[in-house]
Amino acid sequence: MKTSFFLNLVASASLAFLTLPAAAQDSYTIKMSVKVEGMPAEYAAYGEQEVTTYIKGNNTKTEISSMMFSSTVYYNETTLTSLSETMGNKTGYTATKEELEGMEKGEKTEAPKVEYFTDKKTIAGFECTKAVVTSVGKDKKETKTTVWITDKISLNENHKKMRKATSRGMDLGDLKGYPLAMEANISQNGMDMKMVMTATEVSTAPIPDATFIVNTEGYKMMSYKEAIEMAKSMRSGK
Repeated sequence: MKTSFFLNLVASASLAFLTLPAAAQDSYTIKMSVKVEGMPAEYAAYGEQEVTTYIKGNNTKTEISSMMFSSTVYYNETTLTSLSETMGNKTGYTATKEELEGMEKGEKTEAPKVEYFTDKKTIAGFECTKAVVTSVGKDKKETKTTVWITDKISLNENHKKMRKATSRGMDLGDLKGYPLAMEANISQNGMDMKMVMTATEVSTAPIPDATFIVNTEGYKMMSYKEAIEMAKSMRSGK
């Protein structure tokens, strides 16, 4: 098994949260813990991450960090920039709003179905309601994802363009509310794994504008098309 496969897997898990629509409130900082269970012991370090998402108006920045890699994704309404570093290797790509829209139109997958329940629990100080998202992949396999959502973090529809561009198979459909926890059983490359994400802190403190300034110095940048092809290769384990 190649290291790149696990990097793609755990990054996709984290980005499932950042690629949901951003909040309409002026400022939110959301910290989450992410764990992917069931990985081979030699790759276990890739499956534990800390994720921090900064939201201010139409700007979003998400930082993903673990023992083995780090990643930062920016979105400012017109452009998405993704930067990653693995063992000193820095790569990145940018995508315009038009490229994101074009990729979304090209996806011929069945829309996920969302079912809401009355179960409730408190996460990071917010009352959340249970929902189950059922999606069908290109291989016709069904995946059920349990999410806990809050309606206290309202949604900015502008950021929906990020979702399919970065989540790569973690689409949560037309989910009503912001998810503060998620759990899913996933199967890839013959391995059965469990992904768990939980918000640990939500802050509404002001965020400096400088937080959203993109710096690509030192990164090997590629086109959006090249990044998509590389992601496909990683998922196939090639």
